[in-house]
Amino acid sequence: MYRIAVVILLAATACEKSNPAKDPALAIVPDGVPALNLAAKPQFLFQVFGDRDSPRMMPIAAVVNGAIKPIGLTQSDWKQLDAQYMAAGTKYPFYVAGGDPGELTVTGDTAYSLPGCAAVKPMSLVQLAFNKPRTDPTVEFIAFSGPLTPPHPEPAKLMTATDMEKLGRKLGHDVGTRVGLSAAELDSIDFHARMVMTGASKAPTLLISFIDPNAGEAHGAVRTGHIFALADSGANGYEVTYAHAVKGNAKTIEFQRLVNHVDFNGDGADEIIVEAWKYASDNDLVVLSFKGGRWQEVLRVKQGWCLDAPKPK
Repeated sequence: MYRIAVVILLAATACEKSNPAKDPALAIVPDGVPALNLAAKPQFLFQVFGDRDSPRMMPIAAVVNGAIKPIGLTQSDWKQLDAQYMAAGTKYPFYVAGGDPGELTVTGDTAYSLPGCAAVKPMSLVQLAFNKPRTDPTVEFIAFSGPLTPPHPEPAKLMTATDMEKLGRKLGHDVGTRVGLSAAELDSIDFHARMVMTGASKAPTLLISFIDPNAGEAHGAVRTGHIFALADSGANGYEVTYAHAVKGNAKTIEFQRLVNHVDFNGDGADEIIVEAWKYASDNDLVVLSFKGGRWQEVLRVKQGWCLDAPKPK
């Protein structure tokens, strides 16, 4: 099974009703992360996850003057963020990748604890109101404290599923040759392709994924390959505009997958939220923006929940 954030976050809430630890005196701002000024009222991205009947919300990044940034706060400021942005009754739009957004309402804080951690990031319980009925038992969405962003309109004519798969495999195989992945190797693992409206052009963005179904859960010296790529329509048809392609030991290579896509900075093109992970490692949140005709990584942050975790030596 894919090692996704929802599973890990649910595990972290196993001690939900325990009492939170007392605040350490040390101010907590990660190395290299600029401190945020909450008085300037930055906007925040939140991950919404968990069981559909009792979902939770946690802040994952900030938006300052149209730029997505990591959250750099002292512990007292984290408490202020909780009070200012996550108070009961607060409402935010949330976004379903490839679907209409809905609205969430914060219903209250939820306490949780982590081994060896004296201070954790704030987490809230939320209630979801969908624009369209959904029956998924679990949820994984992105919420935004800024203004509602409407979905991009779909073109009048979409590529057929057969043509999409044919194009996705061809472009994926072309990308794979750059890292020594043969067509036979790629065809031995799971392939996914789908169109997503991102606003990068009038046509949809093609998402291409070749991934081992046991990605990140390998045992021993198991070798595998992985491709996560995006392609957009240009003067010469669809061309690859982002590619993450790796081949090697399944315990050491990085896997990537799409989480969501929303235009958070109002430039007309979505930001693409990607989850990146390795075996036995914390997940990274990766944000891609469309610049100069390509998707470029503009932010990468570790998705840790412990505010006083020791810094790596």
